[in-house]
Amino acid sequence: MDFVYISPEFPPNYAHFITQLHSLGVRVWGLGEADFYFMPPGLRSALTWYVQTDFNHVDAVHHAMNELLKQKRACGPAGNFDLVESHNEQWLNLEAIINETYGIDGIQTPDLPRLKQKSIMKQLFKDLGLPVARGERISDMKKALGLADELGYPLILKPDEGVGAGGIYRVDNANQLQSYLRQIKEDYLIEEFIEGDVVSYDGLTDYDGNIVYENSLVYGDGVLEYVRGKDTFFYVSRHIPAQLRDTGCKLVRLFDIRRKFFHFEFFKTGETYMPIEINCRPPGGAIVDMMNYSVDDDLYRAYAVMITGGQAAVRVPKKYYCGYIGRKDKPYVHSHDEIVETFGHRLVEHDLNPPVFRQAMGIERYIFRSPNETEIFDMAAFALELRDPAKAA
Repeated sequence: MDFVYISPEFPPNYAHFITQLHSLGVRVWGLGEADFYFMPPGLRSALTWYVQTDFNHVDAVHHAMNELLKQKRACGPAGNFDLVESHNEQWLNLEAIINETYGIDGIQTPDLPRLKQKSIMKQLFKDLGLPVARGERISDMKKALGLADELGYPLILKPDEGVGAGGIYRVDNANQLQSYLRQIKEDYLIEEFIEGDVVSYDGLTDYDGNIVYENSLVYGDGVLEYVRGKDTFFYVSRHIPAQLRDTGCKLVRLFDIRRKFFHFEFFKTGETYMPIEINCRPPGGAIVDMMNYSVDDDLYRAYAVMITGGQAAVRVPKKYYCGYIGRKDKPYVHSHDEIVETFGHRLVEHDLNPPVFRQAMGIERYIFRSPNETEIFDMAAFALELRDPAKAA
């Protein structure tokens, strides 16, 4: 099997997808923006060939793909590439363009609007009979101000097509709204502000769209609040509520997600799960690793097995809650050494985050696991406790 992987160098932990595919005999051809020798040796050795290119220019990507095909023919394997994968929402459009241009099975450009545009997702949610936040895509200032008056402040302003919390604003009054809109060039949505917990339904599907692994994250706050400065805390739950699972399964079928990871986000208000958006990718950062820690298994391996036609099996039920704590540049009460001394027996990972993740995910990350949900909260409270400025003075 000949497999093209887009952006093998980022995020760093996704190199495990490539090394696991390589271990099963897959020839992995890399297409990325990083210098080849910037990547770790284990990743470099797992790539059959790598071409550095500029993902922001389609012509450059086509040139890089043609170079990969040239090298593929020189190495002997006849025929086209079998599959293309990005695992990164930002490059999903490139994946579709490559599939169409080179006749490879997978996501095509007509699939992109429903997989990337929040306004279309919202309509599909409504068509399925699911509750959604009131709001719509805006076309001009007058319409925006009128809709804002109808919805009431605060409200959320977010790009119709975007990644994570990038470009999302909480708007508290008309002056703020006008200021933001003067800076915005792309299509945006205005939505009512929803008070509720944020949870996810995540998983992996096989070639037929069957869910072979499922997961749920519980967020301490929304990602927007983390970007705005709140400390980052969320955790992998050991349990998935029946209604969340049922709704998530319906969305997998509705969006026809096949041989892909998925990450669906919901507001939980009372016992109701209100879909926010769907993502046709794994949840970001270290969350795949957290899911592995929760079951003492390897989703990177399970994905590779599924890709090569095997039965992707991941251990169930979950053994642990797995919590993520992101510390920023703040006056915390407890030092790193005190965290390790108190909860080191539950600590499975501690490291610095890549700079691009730090605003939302913290400068340094701690990943803990416990069979007890309350202990996850205790660890977060301990690690994120701030000094009282009044006492410090």
